[in-house]
Amino acid sequence: RGRGGEASLLPFWLFAAVAVAAPLRAVGADPAEGLAAPVARSPDRPVLEEPRVQEFYGWLREYEEVPFAEFDKDKGPPILRVSNLDDARFQQLVRDGTPFVVDDCTKGFDQDAVSNFECKDFAKRWPSGNMRAEYTPGQYHIYLKDPNWYTKVEPQRSHKEHMAKDKKIAGPYIWHVKDEEPLKTKRQIQKHWRTPYFLERSLANRFEANESFEFWFSMAGGGTFTHADAYCESTISMQFKGTKRWRVQAFPRIPHFLNASSFGDEQIYGRKQFVPWTPETEFAVEPGQCFVFPTGYLHETYVDPVDNDDGCYTASTFQFNHPRQVNLYRAYLSSFSMSHYGMGEPCLENVRTYATLLSTAKLEGRPDRDRAAREAERLIGLIEASSSASNSAGEASSKKEDGRLTRDELYKHFCSSKKARKKVVQEGGFTYNWMRLLSPEQRAEFEEEAVSIWAEDALQYHDINRDGAISLDELTHSLLQWSVVRYRSALVRSTKKAKSPKKWLQSLLDSEREVLREYFCEDPAACPAADELSTYGEVLLQGNKKALTSKMRKVMGMFEHVEGDDETLTFMDRQTGSQNQMKVGQVKSQEL
Repeated sequence: RGRGGEASLLPFWLFAAVAVAAPLRAVGADPAEGLAAPVARSPDRPVLEEPRVQEFYGWLREYEEVPFAEFDKDKGPPILRVSNLDDARFQQLVRDGTPFVVDDCTKGFDQDAVSNFECKDFAKRWPSGNMRAEYTPGQYHIYLKDPNWYTKVEPQRSHKEHMAKDKKIAGPYIWHVKDEEPLKTKRQIQKHWRTPYFLERSLANRFEANESFEFWFSMAGGGTFTHADAYCESTISMQFKGTKRWRVQAFPRIPHFLNASSFGDEQIYGRKQFVPWTPETEFAVEPGQCFVFPTGYLHETYVDPVDNDDGCYTASTFQFNHPRQVNLYRAYLSSFSMSHYGMGEPCLENVRTYATLLSTAKLEGRPDRDRAAREAERLIGLIEASSSASNSAGEASSKKEDGRLTRDELYKHFCSSKKARKKVVQEGGFTYNWMRLLSPEQRAEFEEEAVSIWAEDALQYHDINRDGAISLDELTHSLLQWSVVRYRSALVRSTKKAKSPKKWLQSLLDSEREVLREYFCEDPAACPAADELSTYGEVLLQGNKKALTSKMRKVMGMFEHVEGDDETLTFMDRQTGSQNQMKVGQVKSQEL
């Protein structure tokens, strides 16, 4: 779950005015279903310019944003729904960062599957399990043996912009089996865990789903406020019991670091952020269905009493690794870099393997277009020559060196030799905690899966116009984009040395205006984004010192991230009211 941001002091229309996007170009399509794919973009556009949601998300092509007060759940675009999902379509939807519902998600699950368990079954089988009571004071933890969680509705608070309107919602109970339970407990539950059929084809996805699941328990009237999760990978919410309603909104474009945001629980409500809550649609996920959504997609949920009888309902959330969301990350790299995904989480480090082609590209120092072009030309020559040499050694190929890289050429250069494959696995982010569980045969299968995924991911990351090959202009564009984003982030990090909030702000304004004029706007001399930033800076400088100090602490604090085994959990016995605290590492070391 993300950490929060604070509101800009300027009206929303000023930000909307500077969110410039390229004109629509030819629309690609998913050949399997005719679904409109992200609009092909030109590598001639400014490298920090980002597409409108209508350009990027095929299911939103005809979408028209309306203020929250005018949102009508019956008039929003229908969420994409699929069934009998084949692997090719699944992989493309994930690479494009498309949210979608799988209607037959639990197809093939047997009677012993955890999807058939009632809430009380979890309490009976694992009474010492601990879970977080969301939205309670301090978000304390309780034990599963406490019967109140599955028999009593405990409303906590409401917000008029949540779909429950003025009704108080009961926060869900979240059981983090994946990282807050002893291994013995986790292994017992895994005997009943079943992976959706469309993930079973991938060894890595089978293992990741089996190792990363958590359970969400809600009474009718329960739900979550709008937030963006902290995960760098795609996420699946699989509904076991009851019907859950969802409202969603694509991750907002962030123009500059003064608007750095993480969109934690309900922080986008009430115009407290620089953008308002404007959900695109509302839909239901019923038992046996699941919702697959990408990094950054804002969402709120509600187990509506209209749809559900009194009782306790179950769902599970988990992540998977293959393929990566490369088209999403490249399209919105700038915004992600100014959010918790780029400032506190390791998401952009995971993108680096594609952006720099396993650090083969040399991009140190200040960004420079000419240097990026020379580096792109060098890389294309190097990779094509390597592929030609491989063909001369006995591999047939009809492709001649033409200055355009294909998936096969990337595979031959980066994934053919034993040494090269090891580099892809290690530096490409394909080392997972569960790999120690693999047999030698499974390791060989996993390695081939990883390098094959990497080659296709790398191709699509740089193939901006989606024609199946990487041109010199495209590689130059993506290399420069990565160089600018990383350099810009480093400049902001360096402002922590400022001796006062005012000097911090002035330093940040200087660097941000330069970046916006050079890499965001088509005309550096007429750059609305830079002008808006200057106006916002003046408001902060002329305002009270406390607000400026708070802004500095908020922005710079987002570069810090602490969790894992050192996180402290508070446990409450709701029968006696007593509390005690333990670190996650202590909990995991306990046995049943």
